[in-house]
This record gives sequence, structure tokens and C-alpha cells, in this order.
Amino acid sequence: MKENKIEAIDILDRIIIGRVEPHIYAFTTNTVPNYLKVGDTYRPVSKRLNEWREFFPDLEKKYENKATIDEETYFRDYAIHQYLEKDLNKERLKQADLEDDIYYSKEFFKETEIEDIDNAIEDIKENYRANSSKYEYYSSKNRLPQTYHYERGENWDLRPNQEAAVDRFINAVKNGRRNLLMYAVMRFGKSFTSLCCALEMKAQTVLVVSAKADVKDEWKKTVESAGNFSEYVFIESSDLLARENVISEKHSEGNKVVIFLTLQDLQGDSIKDKHKELFEEQIDLLIVDETHFGARAESFGKILKNAGYDKTDEKNISKLEDENIDLVDADIEIKKINAKIRLHLSGTPYRILMGSEFEKEDIISFVQFSDIVKEQEEWDRKHLNNDNNNVNEWDNPYYGFPQMVRFAFNPNESSRKKMEALRKSGVSFAFSKLFEPISIKKDASNQGHKKFINESEIFDLLKVIDGSKEDEELLGFLDYDKIKEGKMCRHMVMVLPYCASCDAMEELIRTNKDIFKNLNEYEIINISGVEARREYSKPDDIKRKIKECEEENQKTLTLTVNRMLTGSTVEQWDTMLYFKDTASPQEYDQSIFRLQNQYVRTLSSEKGFIKENLKPQTLLVDFDPNRLFRMQEQKSLIYNVNTEENGNSKLKERIVEELRISPIIMMNHNKIKQVDATNILEAVSEYNNKRSVLDEVVDIPVDLALLNDADIRKVIESQAEFNSKKSLTIETNQGDGDDLDIEEKADENKANEYKKDKSSEDYSGTKTDDEVKKLESQIKTYYQRLLFYSFLTKDKVSSLDDILNTLEKHDNQRIASNLYLDRVVLQKISDMMDPFKRSSLDYKIQNISMLASDERLTPLDRAMTSIKKFNRMSESEVITPSKVCDEMVALLPEESLREIVDKEDKLLDIASKSGEYAVSLYKRLTTELGYSHKDVEDIIYSIPTSSIAYEFTRRFYEILNLNVDNIASGFNAYDLIEVKDENGEVDYKKINDLLKQNRPFSKISVEDAIKEGETKVKFGAVIGNPPYQISDGGAQESAKPIYHQYVFLSKELEPENISMIIPSRWFSGGKGLQKFRKEMLSNKRIKTLVDFENFRDVFPGVDLAGGACYFLIDNAHFGKAVIVNKSSEGANSSERSLDEFDIFIRQNLAVDIVKKVLKQNTKFLNDRVSSRKPFSLPTNYKPKESGVPCWFIQRIGKKYASNSDVVDRFNMLDKWKLLVPKSPIAGQTDFSKPVQFYYDGNTIIAKPGECCTESFIVLGAFDTEEEVLSFKTYIFSKVVRFLLLQAVVSQDVTKKNYCFVPDLIHYNQNYTDEFLRRIWKINDDEWSYIDSRIR
Repeated sequence: MKENKIEAIDILDRIIIGRVEPHIYAFTTNTVPNYLKVGDTYRPVSKRLNEWREFFPDLEKKYENKATIDEETYFRDYAIHQYLEKDLNKERLKQADLEDDIYYSKEFFKETEIEDIDNAIEDIKENYRANSSKYEYYSSKNRLPQTYHYERGENWDLRPNQEAAVDRFINAVKNGRRNLLMYAVMRFGKSFTSLCCALEMKAQTVLVVSAKADVKDEWKKTVESAGNFSEYVFIESSDLLARENVISEKHSEGNKVVIFLTLQDLQGDSIKDKHKELFEEQIDLLIVDETHFGARAESFGKILKNAGYDKTDEKNISKLEDENIDLVDADIEIKKINAKIRLHLSGTPYRILMGSEFEKEDIISFVQFSDIVKEQEEWDRKHLNNDNNNVNEWDNPYYGFPQMVRFAFNPNESSRKKMEALRKSGVSFAFSKLFEPISIKKDASNQGHKKFINESEIFDLLKVIDGSKEDEELLGFLDYDKIKEGKMCRHMVMVLPYCASCDAMEELIRTNKDIFKNLNEYEIINISGVEARREYSKPDDIKRKIKECEEENQKTLTLTVNRMLTGSTVEQWDTMLYFKDTASPQEYDQSIFRLQNQYVRTLSSEKGFIKENLKPQTLLVDFDPNRLFRMQEQKSLIYNVNTEENGNSKLKERIVEELRISPIIMMNHNKIKQVDATNILEAVSEYNNKRSVLDEVVDIPVDLALLNDADIRKVIESQAEFNSKKSLTIETNQGDGDDLDIEEKADENKANEYKKDKSSEDYSGTKTDDEVKKLESQIKTYYQRLLFYSFLTKDKVSSLDDILNTLEKHDNQRIASNLYLDRVVLQKISDMMDPFKRSSLDYKIQNISMLASDERLTPLDRAMTSIKKFNRMSESEVITPSKVCDEMVALLPEESLREIVDKEDKLLDIASKSGEYAVSLYKRLTTELGYSHKDVEDIIYSIPTSSIAYEFTRRFYEILNLNVDNIASGFNAYDLIEVKDENGEVDYKKINDLLKQNRPFSKISVEDAIKEGETKVKFGAVIGNPPYQISDGGAQESAKPIYHQYVFLSKELEPENISMIIPSRWFSGGKGLQKFRKEMLSNKRIKTLVDFENFRDVFPGVDLAGGACYFLIDNAHFGKAVIVNKSSEGANSSERSLDEFDIFIRQNLAVDIVKKVLKQNTKFLNDRVSSRKPFSLPTNYKPKESGVPCWFIQRIGKKYASNSDVVDRFNMLDKWKLLVPKSPIAGQTDFSKPVQFYYDGNTIIAKPGECCTESFIVLGAFDTEEEVLSFKTYIFSKVVRFLLLQAVVSQDVTKKNYCFVPDLIHYNQNYTDEFLRRIWKINDDEWSYIDSRIR
């Protein structure tokens, strides 16, 4: 790696240390003149000297050298001391030589020179070569005796954080808590601490249940070795199976028992049958050890789904499961156990803390890695500088606990471009897609499971990591000198999205070994490939293989998806490359914890031993920096809420401490940067600003315990389900609404008393899974209302309590009323809500509140940033994205806008959701056209679609300091089309008169009496995204379109310009849209029409069959329109007359093809195809036992219809018929993708005498079978289906859609595309386009 090309590499040089060989060091100090201090250390000398500087600030380093004979043999500083004292007669410092206030160390030697130390080392080495016994040598080849049974020793002391956990356990039990949680990371000593809890409660019978059998020895050692537990005996499953009465025998001998079982033991019947006393009588303490397994994690299948992986990979993954455990069943068995106290031990907190099982009072320990590091540092400070007690560095109980250095790198350039293209095409989980193999399943014939789809990009990425290629965003860390010198990255694990990705990666590295500089040194250990079980059937096989490689000095690279990442410990693993899209903190932490175990080797002599830390640092390389930042923020948040009353307020301080302990390194434009807390908070803030409020709500954990209160439950059960069409019910805006009845602030003592004595009834526990799911969804809807309030109020709020404290203000009363927020219920939620879940909610409240009040931004920037947050309020209220608003506003001619401003005419958003068009209009007028705020503050008007839309529109007006009286508050957009004339039709004239009244918009209502002769305002332009449809009372939520009514209404207002976005179904279909279509197609004032075949290209995440379009009607224009076809792939435009056909052909490239075919034909299939209900049988017609053979929907097939019900009105019953489904493309909403329509699986040849229900239409009826088969080949041709597509804009296809398909009259041959191309003169370019549109 060319390190001179990389700026600020010294940052990395300072942080990366790696494996440190033992060193002799020496220093002098004026505090002890004429003496030389000589010591040794197994950590960096600089670190050891910094510890000594606490006592000798002026120390000056004089010497540093290795304390090694060779790689396997070391010596201690004692050997140097021995040489100095006995061979050179150097005098050792005595306590009496010092004044009382000077720190004493016995390792100072008088009048000693550096040469003396060199001579000592040379003598030590000579004596080793001579095999002399003069000095003591420590070798890794000397084997310490193995312990197969444990001898009882002295009492073990509780460390401070362990003692605190035991104290909290005692207090919790005294306070009546019965289900407790000890959360602590590895090395805390959970087994010892939990058994001390058993000791304190004088437990006679303790049952330990673990997911992993291999932790049994740790429990056994603790019970049998520590003097604390002399009254206890250890019993395991084999003891229980061998002797039925073993428990009672031990009790009768005066012993207490600790029983160890695995989850597998619980699932079997052998132990339960033999020891019914264990499962029927009460156990004093049940310890559920979940530390080594994701026993409460999401199922991996769910994680797969949440990370966008192909579900077919689940089978591959399940084959690799090393623990055959049904977690649901195991959980049921654990709950059956009758225990006085349950203590759960966990190493990852997320799923447990965010569930409903534990309250804050139940958590007796909350210890993160940073706590372990602090205790490690504190122990060193307390003990290491006292060398008079013969304390060694490895006596620290946390010795060898590695520091994790985190690399947050972007992938290489070609991979970044590929991932960006994937995201633009709608792929959410770009990493999974980037690393997707050609075949997810085993592909024996083509070996597709051994090759990546994006092979070149991944190969490029590997070359950069390897150091054989450079990239300005990614460090070639395998070629970095300090990593090599520090013997880091020796045993790496690469986490990939698919099992076959592991096979493809193995193959890619293996076949390119000659190209790599460093990766060619690694042996590939593929433990998750589609056939990985053959070579590595058990975890021990994997551990053994890596251990053997280390002994042979062979580096390894393990490839995995999930295997060995939940509890198994491979001590040699020192580096993880994370290539997955997981958003699950649980899965992420479980994975990276695999690096955080100690890897220490012991070198022994006849008299003692020393321990060498082989893994002082580990590397996590995450190729998604934003994900790493979010995980850090979440970890800090969840830690703080356990330690602080208001954990969110000290988030930055917490992140600072975490980064001190585990630094994060980035590389941008060839420059190394160490990430600080501000970088993380800014990156997370930027990420959050791009997310909708709906996304934020999904992140907040649901607290089902709130439902135990009747008042809260009543409110929650009245909510619509989250993100449903009725999510935030649209109510007519009632002006300012009723004032809230504000009660006195609840007495805090009473609140706490209530919380303590709340009902123990678990309401959600009485519900089915589906009912619980619905309740969770309803709670999320309520959360959504709270987040909306936090944005809509002008007051800064940081928590639920802040919301409560602001409700009294007049504007806030109106906002709360429109959001249906009740103070009494909010107070109860505040009192009852679980603190961990509450913290997450408070944090979201705080972040969203800051959006609108961020004084660092200009009002316009604030508005533009905020509006992206509210891109969607519910399924029925979708806010037009800012980009689209800007494009539509840009269509308005500059001269028209200038005339409007100069004349003080008005601009109207006909259906505002959040003031999105007001913001875009304001932006163009002030930034592009150069008008001042004063020029435009009073000309932008809006009609909201609902009471909530009113609040959002008003908030954005307030941010921009626009006149809020220009927002309609006495009616909404839906109310307008309810203004009817005497014939029950929309009274556009009356609406026109109402809206043009020369009075504040906020004072107008639809009941106003219109006075003739009054001055009227002029609307110069109307813009907007109107409501699309309302229920028409039909079956299955049938709805009728209403968007066209807003176009008619806008035209009635006589503006110079109209720019609106509406569904594209009007092109050729839609209920009651014939008149609208005719008017639009004949309108020569339409200057521009921009069409999107895929609705998601306009409104990401929203589906609507047929796509969307926006247009500009310009009164100054007359003639053809510019038609723009837009998609994620790009755009093309053409100037066309809209009235060329009775329906609108959307694709510019298709028009000439259709014209060419029409010119050569006179008859078309719309005259041959049957109407709906060809035999008068509706879709829901029930089959009969006998009668006319009848074809029903596919799952029913051919049954019978009653003779009297079949009406053969088109004389087709006795003919051969081609039946096709009336909705042949049901489910396809994106018309930019190739369409199929018909194939063998969805079409039927009905024989004479057979009929069908309304599920089908009859495309053609013929006298002979030969004719109908010929006709079928015609219909199946791509050319015919392409012509059909030009008239289709929805999932339903009826006879009118066949208006462009010629009827050949006689069908007597096998029709092919080649034949039809020839007779209709379709050229190669036209065919290429047809072929791309039809599959």
C-alpha cells in the first residue's frame, strides 16, 4: 500500500497497535535521581510508561527491547534484576531511601546504565543457549497440567459491578419482583454473579438452563472451585438420567444443588419423566442463560425478510443450524417450570429490552463493553503501579479483552456505482443484491451458485481490500504495514448475505490467487456454502480447523452467513468484514461480539507462568458507514436510558466515551479521519431527515402493557391500523375546534403509586397473535399522532412530558384536537410506559421537533428539509415529493408568474396535504425569480384535504412566515365537491363564487351566501395533487374517481395556468371518466403532459396500477402538446396531438406502430370480444351439482351452472370459445416492466356447450376447434399483445381495450410474430421495441 499517498495516515499509525511482544523498558526520573527503573510489559511500552507518569511526571524513557529468546520462549524483568544485583552488584532502591511522600517501587537500581541491561539480556540468551538453569525461561511448549475436576479453593471476591448487580437483585426480590434480567457482555462473570444471587437468597435448588451445552464446564468450574459455593453440588443431565433420586439424595445430605440443563434437555421427555419432582415442585432460582444464543432474537427467517434477501435461502441456512432447537417450544417449556425467582442472563439487550417482559425495576445489571474497559483500566491503575505486591498485568480479570477498532469504509468505486444504480431501480437492500450469486440454490449443471452476478465489481472490491488496487474511499488494509507488523487480520471472518455467496466468494478468491498480494496467503474456510455441512458438520470441526491453521502459521478467511455468529467462540478470529444489509441491532451485535473474546497463550516455566495477549485489537470493517453510525447511536441511547433519568440528554457524552474505547476510522478522498461524536450525530440526523415519519414510527418499540389500562385501551382500540387507508381518519376541518379541557397537573406521587400498583392483568396475553398484531399497529398509529404534534407545535419538545406541558397553549389545543390527543390519556401513558420504549419515543419526539425549529437553517431550507420527512401521512394521504412539486411549479411560465405577482393575483394549491406546493412556489418565486419575501407572503393560498393536512399546511406557512389566513380552515378539498346543484351534480359555478370572495380564505365556508357585484379575487394559477377517489358503496371497497372533478373545478376558476398530478387511468378507462377523457384529449391548451407508467417513480413506496401523469394547461398555448415518457431509466419526449385516437396512447414510441397497423386494417377485435358477464353469471356465482358445464375462477375450475341461470345472449354457448381472465395482469401495477397478459396457464379453450362466469371474457367464438386454436396463436403473439397494451392502463382488460387489435376475420393457420411483422410491415427497430415491452 502506498501510504505516502494517503493523507493523515498518522491517525491510523497512532491507533493501530496489534500484537505486542513482551518488552523490557527502563526510565529515569528526577524524583529518584541516579536510579534506573527496569520493568517489563506485555502491552505497548508507551502505555505502560503513561501509567507510571501518574507518579513520575518527569520520567524519561531510556530503554526498550524485546524480552524474547525466540517466538516461543520469553524471559521476565526478574532475570534482568537478578543479573544487575548478583552479577553487577547493583543496589536496589529501598523504601527508607525515599522521603515519605515519594512513591516507592522496588524496581529502581542505583547507578545503572543502559549497557548494563544490554549485557544482562546477552547473558540471559547465552545461558539459554547453554541450557543453563541460571535464569527462568517461559515457553509455550511447556504444557500445564489439564484439570478434569475442580478443587474447592478460597472465596472469590465480587468485583464492583458484580457486587452492584447482587445488591440490585436483593432489592428487586425484596420489592416483589420475580422475573429479573442481568444484561452484561462477555467477561462480566455472569455465572459467578448469578450464583452469588442464589447464595444471598439462600436458594436450596438452582436450575440453570442454557442454549449451549459447551458452557456447562464454566458453570461446573464456578460451583466446584469457588469457596463461596461450598454448600452446593453440581448436577447435570447425565446425573439426572443415571439416578432418579439424585436431587433428594443431595438435599438429605445437607447439600444445596445447582442443576444444569440445556434447552434440548427440556424439549426431550427422558429427564422430565424421570424427575417429575424437579418440574412439579418449586425451584428457588431458575437461571436462564441466553448469553450464548439469540434465544430471544428474531427468527433468522424474519431477519432475512427484513433485510430483503431471497427467502429460498432459508432452506440452505436451516441445514447449517448447529443447534437443533425449537426456540418457541423451548420458551414454552421454560415457562412451565415452577420457580420462585427467574433470572435471565443476556449478552445482547435489544430484543429483550424492547419486549414487554421486563420493566426497569427488573433489570439488575446493565454492563456494556465500555464498562468492562473502564473496570479493566481501573484495575490497572489500582494494582499495576504497586510492583511491591508482585502483581502481574495478566492478573487483571479482564486481561486480554481486545480493543475493537472499527473501519467505516465505503465500497470500491465500481461497487458504489452498481449499488447506486440498484437503489435507483427500487432495490432497498443493495448489498444483498450486489453479493447475490447467479443461483441461490445449488446449480450442478452450470455452477451458478459459484459465481456472483456482479463478479467484476466484487473482484474490484477484493483487490482494493487486498492492496493490489487503489480507491480513494477504501483503505487497502491488508497491505497496511502496521497491520502486518502487528500480526492483525490473521484470522478473518467475512459475513455474506447468501449461502451461495460464500461459494461464489471462495471460487473468486481461489481462481485469482495469483493476482492478490495478501489474500493469496489465506486458507478459505467456507462454513455456510450450500454444501458446507459435508466438511464442517459441527462447530468443533470449524474451531479445530482454525486452531490447526494457527499452529501452522497459516492465515484463514472464514466465509459465513449466520453460522457461528450467535454464541460460538472462535478465539483466533480477529477481523470481521461485514457485507450484509441487516438493520437488526440484535443480529449485528451478536455477529461482531464474536471478535471480542480473549485470545491468550500461556508460557510456563518450572516455577510459574506468564500470559501473552495474542489479540489486543480486533478489526470490524463495515462497508455501510451509516449503518455503523446508527448502531453506535442506538447502543448509546439504550445504555443511557438505563443509567440516566433522561438518557437522551447525555447522548453525545456517551458516544464520546464509546469512541474513546472503540474508535471509528473513515477514509474520504484518500484522507484518513477519526470519527467523533458530532460526526455520528450529524450523519444519523442526515439519515433520519431522509426518512419519513412513518419510517420513524416503525422504529419505536410497541409497549403492549399500556393496554392494561382501560382508558388507554379504549383510545388505542379506536385507532385505525398503522399506515392503512384509514390510518389517520380524514375528518372535515372544524375550524379551530373545541378547546381541550385542561386538568391540573397530576400529582407525581400519585402517578408513581399508580404505576407501582397497576393491574397485573396482561390484556395482550388474552389475545390471539393476529389480534396482538392489530393492537401493535393501532399503538403505532397513536405514536404517529404524537410525532405529528411534536412537529406541528411551535414549542420545542423533547419528550412526552414536554408535550403534556405545552398542551395548554391555545394553538396547541387546536393541534391536539385535530390530532385527537387527550391529555388524561397522555398523562397515563407517560406514567405507565416502559422507560426503554419511552426513551425511544422521546428521542423521536426530540428529533422531529428540532426539524422545524433549527435556527441554523434559513426558513426555506428548514421547510425544504422538513417537508421530506412528511412524504406520507397514511395510505390515503400521500404527499407529493418535493422534486415532483418543483418540476410541476417549473412548468408554470415565468411571464405568467411575474404577471401574477405584479398584479397581486393569487396562486392556489387545490388540495394541500402539508403545504408542499406552497413551499415549491415560494422557493421558485424567491430564489429563481428574485422576488422578496414581502412580494409573495400574501399571494399563496391553500385548501387542505383534512384537519391534519390543515395543521401541516399551517406549520409550513409559519416556518416561511406566510399569511396563515390564506389557508382554508372552514372547509377542506373534499367539502368542495359536495357542493351540489339541484340535479345533484357538483356545482362548479357556486364553488367558483365561494373561492373568489374578497375576504380571508380562513373566514370562508361552503355555506356562505354569495352577494352579486362583490369584488372577486383572481387566481392566476392553480396547482396540486387532488384526492383521487372516494368509496362508491360498491363491493370490496369499490371506489369511484374524483380527481377529474378538481380539474373541472380548476378550469371554472379561470386561471391562466393549471398544473396538476393525477392517475393516468383516464387515458383509456376509469369509472365515469368518458366525458373527462374527451375534454382532455380535445383540449389544445394542454402544453405539456409528463407520464409515468410506474406510480412508484413519482411516489416511492406507493402502488397504483396505471401510473400517474402531471400536465400544464396554459391559456397562452394552442396546438400540440409535448408528451414526456418518464421512468427510472430516463425520459423521451415527442410533440403530439392528444386527439389522434379516442383514447390516449401513452408511449411515444408506440404511436407510429399503432398508426401503421390501423392504416392497413378496417375491422378490430373490440367488435368480436364479448362484454362483461358473457353468460350473465357474476363472479361470485356458486357452482351447482348439475346443469351447464361452467368455468369458474382458477381454484374452482370447471363445475356446473343452472340451465335457467345461463343466458346465451351472444349465441356463443354452442361454439368453440377462447376464454381469457378479465384481469390477466392482476398484481402488476408497474407498466414500465414487460407485460404478458395471456399464456397457457390462464386461458381456456371452452368446448361447445360450456359457459363461464364473469371472471372471464370470451375473446372469440368459432364453429370449429381448428379455428379457435388458430385464433389462440394469434392472440398469443407479441405483436397482438403489444397492440392490446396500448389501450390498457389498469389490471382489468375489457372489449374496448382491443380497439387497436385487427380482426383477421378468418383464422386458419398458426400465426407467428414473423408472419404478422411481414404483413404489417413492422421493421427491426419497431420489433425490438415491441419485444422489450411484452414477455
